[in-house]
Amino acid sequence: MFKDVIRETEGRVVMNPLITLAALTGPPESRPSRVPVRPIEPGDLPEVARVYSRAYVGDAASGHGGDPGRIRALFDGVHGCPVTEASLVAAAPDGRIAAAIITTDTTSGTEKSTAAFIAELFTDPDHRRQGLAEELLHHCMHTLHSIGRGTVAVTIDSSNAAAMALYLSRDFRRLTIGGVVRSLVRFDKAS
Repeated sequence: MFKDVIRETEGRVVMNPLITLAALTGPPESRPSRVPVRPIEPGDLPEVARVYSRAYVGDAASGHGGDPGRIRALFDGVHGCPVTEASLVAAAPDGRIAAAIITTDTTSGTEKSTAAFIAELFTDPDHRRQGLAEELLHHCMHTLHSIGRGTVAVTIDSSNAAAMALYLSRDFRRLTIGGVVRSLVRFDKAS
């Protein structure tokens, strides 16, 4: 998950380093929700996997190419236990799932963490540029705050300008070398 992504561009192999960003969660801002957002339910997983696959079609730089099996793996705890309260979907006007954010715990076992990790945030290509990712991130961060998670982190491809802009607009900062969990704990305690 924290390795460099290798892709081919114009016949050359190019490395896109992944970077990890983190932010403090906070109490909700008083603003109305622009789109319906709700927690992901078990029955949503096939539709979430379909949207995920569509979101990453032909995207070798993502490191997983939109494999819908990744969604099941995330909810099976392969990459940390899911934080179900902060794993959310946003609906399109027709009620279908248009975007999702999946959040996992940064620890394994029974240890309680004050940090969480955004494993995925994606939008169906037909619904991009409508503020769905921003809305999901807003709700996710405030849900995490309400359940005692003071810090949230995400690892993104440094060449993904849209993702970088979104996270920087929510006051995410780059973590320094030293191990993600240790850095998250220091980041959380520094406030």
